[in-house]
Amino acid sequence: MELKLGGVRLGLAALVAAGALSGPACRVTVREDPPPPRREVVVVEEPRHEVLIVRTAPPPPSEVVVVAPPAPIIEVRTAQPSPNHVWIDGYWFWNGRKHVWIAGTWHPRPAGRTVYVGGHWEARGGGHVWIGGYWR
Repeated sequence: MELKLGGVRLGLAALVAAGALSGPACRVTVREDPPPPRREVVVVEEPRHEVLIVRTAPPPPSEVVVVAPPAPIIEVRTAQPSPNHVWIDGYWFWNGRKHVWIAGTWHPRPAGRTVYVGGHWEARGGGHVWIGGYWR
């Protein structure tokens, strides 16, 4: 800490000494601002649509989630990019804290596959599990 007095810079030691020499009429108090509170930042990777994982059989069920997923969102389909593209519906993804909507998308059919079986939530074990989609 410095104080400028008449063009002369006085450091902390000089200020304390000046206070000691001037007697009880002058008092110097030095306070530091407390450090800012620590904030915990949780980085959650944005989920990608599960259709990007090309499966040819149903995956095993996911963890049991006690919070029921909301009703599906009715989405407006954009124009089909090509006859080879299939519309994959959006779905609710559980990120460990809450359900997050993953929007529907057009996706090209993988070679040799014609149908996408969409994923769905199923009531099980006192909660709900996600049964992922797959190509057949």
